[in-house]
Amino acid sequence: MTAAPSDPHIALVVEGIGDRGAVPLLLRAHLNGRGEYRDLLGKPIPFNGKGSATVEGGIERYVATAALRPGCRGVLVVLDADREASCVEGPSLRERAQEVVGVPVVVALAERDYEDWIYASVETLGLGDAEWVEGANGGNELKRLLAPKSYIKPTWQPRLTSRMDIAVATSRSKSLARLLERFDGLCAAIDDHA
Repeated sequence: MTAAPSDPHIALVVEGIGDRGAVPLLLRAHLNGRGEYRDLLGKPIPFNGKGSATVEGGIERYVATAALRPGCRGVLVVLDADREASCVEGPSLRERAQEVVGVPVVVALAERDYEDWIYASVETLGLGDAEWVEGANGGNELKRLLAPKSYIKPTWQPRLTSRMDIAVATSRSKSLARLLERFDGLCAAIDDHA
């Protein structure tokens, strides 16, 4: 379920259409693991590629659109770090976004990419006897494990996300643990405005 636009919620802005289906599943699983079952997530708005976020005025437009929904209490932006240093790019994008809205903004970058978060729980994905290897490229490993099927993001990102063991994945991925910690902070803003 998704919160109604006027209900208190955290707005989501995500990198692409695969993330549009996967990120809410990840966040709801995290919330449910904490015993939180309210609809706290707004409908995700996809950038349709990281380049749409990083161009001049890009992240600002998307975050402003998300924050304009009447019940918005905070905005969570989820992107892939790719080859960029997340400790530099994340704060820079957050600063740009925060300048255009009056609610808290969190920018979370998946270090290397979202598939690395999924791969951090590879043993729970139902892809055979796969074992996690630190430093392996999650996207490449998932493609290898799915062969001869093709890895199609809008289909496989949500499907594999729903199979993740979040505790295992966060113990192996600092960027995923950081995302969930900062998301918890945004959720506190909902209760502060209640």
